[in-house]
Amino acid sequence: MENTREKVAEVTATLRRSGIICDLFGGWAEEVLGIREPSTHGDIDMIYRSETFRELDSKLRGIPEFEAVPLKRFRHKRAFHFYGTLCEVTLVQEREGPFTLFWGDVHFRWDIPLLHGALVEVEREPISIVSANNLKRYRDLHKDTQPHRWPDPQSLEPSA
Repeated sequence: MENTREKVAEVTATLRRSGIICDLFGGWAEEVLGIREPSTHGDIDMIYRSETFRELDSKLRGIPEFEAVPLKRFRHKRAFHFYGTLCEVTLVQEREGPFTLFWGDVHFRWDIPLLHGALVEVEREPISIVSANNLKRYRDLHKDTQPHRWPDPQSLEPSA
């Protein structure tokens, strides 16, 4: 199955049924909100609002459709394949206003509100989406999050 709106809806619905709430982020979020032209997408980006990945990691292990990607297991990110589609989940902590601690030491503050005001239907599936302002902010400041660090083996977080 290719990376389509149907796949976005299926991923988020499968996560929700398992008790995992993720908000759509990245290129798909930009496209769904109409701030980017429809195009081909290499992955599905989401955010997970929590203080840690502990619960997400535990629940994902119990969902056979999700195959973990160990080389993208970082302090701030988890990744998995869902029927061949790469899905990446960024941790957003909210205890002091929304922020992500990239690599465990690069602080990125999100604007408030973090999310688009209302759920948006994607293939009849209600999905929460990161706000247009935060999508733009992240795109503008992406280099500040030091993405060059992802291939460094010392950046990886060990599996539990």
